[in-house]
Amino acid sequence: MKHWYLALGGLLASSAAHAQTTGPAPRIWDTNHNVWLCYFGDARLAGRWGLHTEFQYRRTNGLSDPMQYFYRAGVNYYLPQRVLVTLGGAYLLSLPYGDYPDVGRTFERRIYQLVSLGQQFGRLSLTHRFIQDQRWLRMEGEDRYLFENRSRYRAQLKLALNRTKLEPGALYALASDELFMSYGKNVQANIFNQNRLYGGLGFQFTDALTVEVSYLNQIVQHDDGVVFERNHTGQLSLYFTPDLRPAAERAGEN
Repeated sequence: MKHWYLALGGLLASSAAHAQTTGPAPRIWDTNHNVWLCYFGDARLAGRWGLHTEFQYRRTNGLSDPMQYFYRAGVNYYLPQRVLVTLGGAYLLSLPYGDYPDVGRTFERRIYQLVSLGQQFGRLSLTHRFIQDQRWLRMEGEDRYLFENRSRYRAQLKLALNRTKLEPGALYALASDELFMSYGKNVQANIFNQNRLYGGLGFQFTDALTVEVSYLNQIVQHDDGVVFERNHTGQLSLYFTPDLRPAAERAGEN
């Protein structure tokens, strides 16, 4: 019996040593410095209906190298009490970047559903945004797309600095945080996809034209669950929100 105890003890010690040497791999941090140039359009067309258009030109190593090209469009439906619902699609082309790049380009097609809830408290505006993405991704050289789901939530604050509310002529500060979670059979080593923390300033020129300059601290986890990007990004955004409805229809809503 004594020999059995010695053998069992040796097996447990060997297993513990093996677990220590084959435990979770340490995180590898990949720091990048990027610039995103963005256009966002939301046009009111008729009744409660509108159109969303968007383009983002993303560069890395400052403005030196291409990073991503992002296109998105959708149909907006405006509900009372500052509620917006959108159904649309997106296309994204990602090029290799950073110290731990993908092997080649990545192509993504996406369908998304968005719900935005806005609240106004004097100078302060608070917006909750929920997005559900259905994503089809394909690496360069592969012949099929892999499907996965992703859920996103963003809370955004805007504070008017030189006006009593957000209106034409208002300079404002903004801050937001957005969390991304991926799931599905093709999601590999992680559920957490990324987090985006923003801070910046905006100026509203007219009812339809706003410009924002912001800093984005973006954490992205790669599919292997080991490499994490820490992206320091400067973002310049143009927002164009014309109301193309007849004047009588706009007045009837106020």
